[in-house]
Amino acid sequence: MKKLIRHLKLIVSISLLSISICYSQNHTKWQLPEGAIHRFGKGIIRDIKYFPDGNRIAVTTSIGIWIYDVQTGNEIALLTDGINGTSVLDFSPKDDILACASDNNIQLWNIAEFKLHDIFTGHTSDINSLVFTQNGDKLISGSTDSTVKVWDIATGRVESTLVGRWNSKNTIAISPITQQIASYILSDSETIQIWHLETREQIKSISTNVTALYNMLFSPDGSKMAVGNSKGEIQFFDVQSGNLLKTLTDNNRSISTLDYSEKGLYIASGSTDLIIRVWAVETEMLLSAFVGHKDRITKIRFSPDGRSLASTSAGGGIINFWNIGSGKRVLTITGHTNYSRGVAFSPDGKIIASTEMADESITLRNVINGKIKKKLIGHNSRPYSVNFSPNGKILASGSLYGQILLWDVDTGDRLKLLTGHTGIVNSLAFSPNGNTLISGCRDQSITFWDVETGKRRNRISSNTSIREISLSPNGDVVAAATDDQTIQMWDTNTVLPKGELVGHREQGASVAFSPDGSIIATGSFDNTIKIWDVESGNLLNSFSEPTRKNTYSLAFSPDGNIIASGSLKVIRLWDVNTGRIKKTFVGHTTWVRSLMFSPDGRMLASTSSDGSVILWDVTKI
Repeated sequence: MKKLIRHLKLIVSISLLSISICYSQNHTKWQLPEGAIHRFGKGIIRDIKYFPDGNRIAVTTSIGIWIYDVQTGNEIALLTDGINGTSVLDFSPKDDILACASDNNIQLWNIAEFKLHDIFTGHTSDINSLVFTQNGDKLISGSTDSTVKVWDIATGRVESTLVGRWNSKNTIAISPITQQIASYILSDSETIQIWHLETREQIKSISTNVTALYNMLFSPDGSKMAVGNSKGEIQFFDVQSGNLLKTLTDNNRSISTLDYSEKGLYIASGSTDLIIRVWAVETEMLLSAFVGHKDRITKIRFSPDGRSLASTSAGGGIINFWNIGSGKRVLTITGHTNYSRGVAFSPDGKIIASTEMADESITLRNVINGKIKKKLIGHNSRPYSVNFSPNGKILASGSLYGQILLWDVDTGDRLKLLTGHTGIVNSLAFSPNGNTLISGCRDQSITFWDVETGKRRNRISSNTSIREISLSPNGDVVAAATDDQTIQMWDTNTVLPKGELVGHREQGASVAFSPDGSIIATGSFDNTIKIWDVESGNLLNSFSEPTRKNTYSLAFSPDGNIIASGSLKVIRLWDVNTGRIKKTFVGHTTWVRSLMFSPDGRMLASTSSDGSVILWDVTKI
C-alpha cells in the first residue's frame, strides 16, 4: 500500500483566491435575550452537519444553533430557545427533525419551521453522541454519565439504557443501522469494546495494538469500524470478526477527526499536521489533501452527495467548505468566536473594544449600530484584557502569554510592545493623566509602564496570583483580588503596601473602586459581594449571590449607586446602599467574565466564556 501511496496524484489546495468570505453583521440583533441591545460574536463552534437537502448546514455553538446557506454562507436562522450551549447534533432520516444536545438534555427541532418541538431529559451529565436509527423512529444518545440511552421519538420515553465504563475520557461511536456501540477508554487499553444496545451485551472486543485512539466511527452500513490513532493511521476493522482489514497512512501525526461519505465510498481525516485528507476506501487511494486551517481540525462533514466537505478547527472560529473534485476551498464562514474576556468603552462612549474573536484579534465596534470599525491584529496569543487611555486615543491590550500591546485607536496601528510578564495579563488600568499603564498578571505581579516609552517604571511582587486589579479614580491606590482570599492594596506613588481587606472565605475573583473612590467592591469564589470603606478598611455591606455561584466580575455605574455583578449565566444590578437586587439579566450560557458600564450609564457591556459580548439597556431599572 505504501508503494501505491507514493505514486498517488495529490491535490493540495492552499489558494486563498476566489474564496467567498462572509462577514454579515445583521445577526447582532437576532434572538436577543430580554433587555439586550446587541450580541457580538456567534459563539464557539461545537459541531457541524449538512441538512439532508445539502443546501444548508447546521452549526451548534456555545450560544445556540446557527443555520447557514452553503452556497452563499449567509445566516438563515439562529435557534436559541431553551439552549444553554449546544454540542453534538443529528438529522432524522425522515428529514423533519434536528436533534441537538444542550447540556444533559436533548432538543428536537422542527426543521421546516425552526421551532422547538420537544425536549428529552434523563441524562445527568453532558451528552457527547447523538444518532438517529435508520428509520428515524428512535434516537440514541451517549453521555459522560456512563450511559447510552435509546429514545422513542413519538413518546419521548427511554426504551433502554446501557450502563458502561465510558465517561468524559472515552471515545465512543454508535451505529444507526445495527444499533451497536463501540467504546475505547483513553490510556486504559488497546481494545475497542462493542455492545449491542438491544441485548445490552458485549458482543466483540477488538485489539488495535495502538494505545492512543482519538476518533472512531462505524461505516454507514455498520459492518466496519474506522479508527484514527496517534500514529497517523486509519485502521479498518470488520465488526463481526474483529479482524483488521486495512490501514491507511500518509503521515505520522495524530488523527483528530474522521467522517464517512453517505454511501461509505470515501473517508476523510483531519490530523494534527492541519491537513484534511480524502481517501477512496476500496482502492486505498488518497484523492485530495486540503490545507487552510491554522489549528487542530476538530470536525469534518461530507455533504449528502459526497462532493463537498465542511470543516472546523479548534479556536479557529471559521467553517471552511471544500470541493473534493477540484481540490479547492470554495467558501469560508467567519464570525464565530473563542472565550471572551475583555471589554471596554471608549471615554466618549462611541466605541466598544472586545476580545472575543477566535483569530486573536481585538475588535473596535460602533456602539450604536454594532458594526466593526477596526480589527487590531498583532497578539501572539489570545487577548484577555483591554482598556482605553483617558483621552481615548490609545487602547492597551493584554494577552494569555504576558504580552501587552498599545494601539492607536484612530489608525489601528500598533504603537508599543510591552514585555516582562510571564502569565495571563487579566486586567489593565491607565493613570488619570494617561502617562502610566498598570497591568495585573497571573505571574503574581503588578507592573507600572511608561506609556510614552513602553519601558517598565516599577513592579509590585505579590505572594499570590493576581486575578484582577482596580485603580482608584485619583490614581493613588491599586487594589488586587488574589488567590489567597484577601484584597491587597498598594500606594501607587511609593509602591508600598497600603493594607488588605480580609473577610472572604475563598479566593478573590473581582474588585472595583466606586467612581468617587470612597468604597471598593469585591467578589469571590465564596459567592459573596462585599462593600468596603477604602479609608478605614471596614466592611460596610455583604450581598450573597442567590444562585450561590462565583462572582467573576464587578462594575460600578457612573453615579456609583449601582454595582453590577457577573456569575454563572446571570448578571445582577444591586443597589449599593441597600443590597437589593434591582435587575437581573439572563442571556449568556455560561460564566460572565467581565462587565463595564458605558460612560453615560445607559448601557452595560458583558463578556462571557460562551464567546459572546452583550450590550444591555440599563435605562429601565
